[in-house]
Amino acid sequence: MKAQEVNQLLRFGAKDRVRKKLKRLAIPERMVSLNDCIPIVKQSPTNLKFFKENFSVELGAIMLAEGDLDQAVKLYNSAKKIK
Repeated sequence: MKAQEVNQLLRFGAKDRVRKKLKRLAIPERMVSLNDCIPIVKQSPTNLKFFKENFSVELGAIMLAEGDLDQAVKLYNSAKKIK
């Protein structure tokens, strides 16, 4: 799922649809999509709230891994075990 598509769906209020599409992806593919979405996270308060509520762990892993998606997947999986 591309950032442009996510942004438009969020703008139209289709939060559940975006969440379901992203959650259905395998972790590595989800990380790729979310990495693409990083620039749109702070574009609006709605986007920020959506990503904070639904994908904060994934985005945090990407930020800690400094964009290295393989490392982000490892961080995400280790954070998931701690919860």
